[in-house]
Amino acid sequence: MNFNFRLAIVALVSCFVAVEGFAATTDSQKFTVTVPANISIVAPIDAAITHDESNSNQPFPPQSWQVVGNSIAGVSVAFSTGSAFVHKTDPTYKKDVVLGLSVGTASGPGVWTVNQPTDTTDHTNSDNVATVTASSNGTTIATFALAVSFVTGTYGTFPAGDYETTVTGTVTAN
Repeated sequence: MNFNFRLAIVALVSCFVAVEGFAATTDSQKFTVTVPANISIVAPIDAAITHDESNSNQPFPPQSWQVVGNSIAGVSVAFSTGSAFVHKTDPTYKKDVVLGLSVGTASGPGVWTVNQPTDTTDHTNSDNVATVTASSNGTTIATFALAVSFVTGTYGTFPAGDYETTVTGTVTAN
């Protein structure tokens, strides 16, 4: 075959392939949305009460904590004290803390289970941590009602002043 004839055939085939490429009657395009992971917890503002001078435990109003967990397997949340209530001026004086946990509101396909609904510190036996926990089995948003109480014992057997504890909330993917 002569070179010009071969060139003509290659050019003709190339034109046919190019025309064929433009002659499609259907095609498709994929659209993707990437949803970033959002596993977060938001505490309410600090809370303070004045003791009513009785022998009763002193409950704070329920505290609303917001938890978001868009993990397919769900999330686990824990609320823990760093210590019992400690007197700000003289830290040798301590009073125990009672924590309680319940689910306020929730939305999403995941279901929450409160695994440890209550716990109490016992500072006289060196148990300065109280922890309450919950977990979900899927993607969900929830508001938790955290109950915190100052264990009085007998009023008047401990000094006046401010007693503090800090509760830390932690959320992790399952």
